[in-house]
Amino acid sequence: MSTKSVLGASFFDKKKTIETLIEESRVSATFYLYLSFGAFISALGLLLDNPIVIVGAMLIAPILFPILSLGMGIVTSSRDAIRRSLKNLFKSSLITILIAFITSFLVNKPEITHQLVLVSTPNFLFFLVAFFSGIIAAFSWVKQDASSTLPGIAITVSLVPPLSAIGVAISLLSRDVFAGSMMLFLMNLIGIVLASILVFSLFGFSGLQKLQDKKIQEEEREETELEARLKKEEEI
Repeated sequence: MSTKSVLGASFFDKKKTIETLIEESRVSATFYLYLSFGAFISALGLLLDNPIVIVGAMLIAPILFPILSLGMGIVTSSRDAIRRSLKNLFKSSLITILIAFITSFLVNKPEITHQLVLVSTPNFLFFLVAFFSGIIAAFSWVKQDASSTLPGIAITVSLVPPLSAIGVAISLLSRDVFAGSMMLFLMNLIGIVLASILVFSLFGFSGLQKLQDKKIQEEEREETELEARLKKEEEI
């Protein structure tokens, strides 16, 4: 099999990739629901020192989608996509940290568990795992095989646990756990973004800025119309 065939994608495939990525990274009520449950379960897993519970949380939370969307936006040079992805990623991260903080505060378990230590002790190997996992995630998204590969990637890449650990660290007033968890999340974030930039560039998405901007504008228009309709119904 040639490199060209492996990295080949038709215009239709590229269009579908962009559209589905924008749809999946959209911060809807369902997105927030999965994110909230993922953050809650992850925080419990960290506090209970239970890695199986943490793995379950990693499968639920959809925070990988805005990160891949950010990589796509950088490749297409779409300011709208980059702005949207960063905003969604910031909101998602903040919600995860807040829910973890509240969970830790309510559970009131003061000791720092082994799992908290693990997610707050980053090294370069974590970056490599995130980078190569990001390559597989972006590749499978273009090849429309994401449903079978993303669950495994979600487990491999530690995104939600370090964010949850930040919330727990704030509750426990632990500077070391806070700093280490923040570093691990940033390493994973950068690794996935760089990997997605590489893959999307090799597939030739760089010339599809207008297509991506159009899809985002359609989404924003739908949201504006929905808000106007709901407001009108409230007035009635």
